[in-house]
Amino acid sequence: MATLPSPPPELTPEQLYLGHLKLIDEIAKHAAQRRHFSREEGEDFVSTVRLKLLDDDYKIVRQFQGKCTFRTYLTTVIQHLMLDYQNHHWGKWRPSAEALRLGHAAVRLDVLLHREGLTLDEACQILRTNEGVELSSQELVELAARLPTHNPPRRMQGEEELADRAAEGEAPDERALGLEVVKRKQSILEILRQVLALLPDEDRLIVKMRSELPVVQIARTLKLDQKPLYRRIEKIFKTLRNELEKHGISAAEIAGILSVPERDFDIWR
Repeated sequence: MATLPSPPPELTPEQLYLGHLKLIDEIAKHAAQRRHFSREEGEDFVSTVRLKLLDDDYKIVRQFQGKCTFRTYLTTVIQHLMLDYQNHHWGKWRPSAEALRLGHAAVRLDVLLHREGLTLDEACQILRTNEGVELSSQELVELAARLPTHNPPRRMQGEEELADRAAEGEAPDERALGLEVVKRKQSILEILRQVLALLPDEDRLIVKMRSELPVVQIARTLKLDQKPLYRRIEKIFKTLRNELEKHGISAAEIAGILSVPERDFDIWR
């Protein structure tokens, strides 16, 4: 099969990025689905990928040398970003002690199944085709059966974890309060997603970036004039606040969830 031509070298990193946003999102969403992310986690990962590719004046995009298709390059980059994302949120993944005891093939199988989220058929195909493992499919199936299941990734505290805490002696009234907090946060997140969907794409990106970066860095990354950006951010958050207050959500609640300064919501009081 003929290899797709690489993007023409005259494209700037910004043009290369903007011209492939749909592809970037597609690869990131697929990576999240393979790891059975929730919808919220998937959306957060896609936003994280966009930010990383924008960071430092498109540094990752600028490193593309055209030795493979841009799709292949993006797929490799996003796989590495996924590992960083998982390590940051859930701690660094390590192969099980049993896999280490069983040898190299077991370690690679453990990685492909339990870190990369591949199916057993996919993992076996990669090991035999790309990594020179000479075990038969049946032997790999038997090897996989000997690998212990890894603990699931840590996630936002929910009803199951609160139930565990109750079993450890948490008072019923504390447990009830905790459940109410979780339900309230989940409700706010759902409403927030609906409200954010009303914003233009770049405005949604600015909201995400504001939770992680100062305005000066946002302006530099998006190549926007810094002074008008302050007013734009005020307008965006005013729109968010007005919509959220219609649902009875306070500035303090949403600022806590978005990890942005509460003043971004309170400045219009």
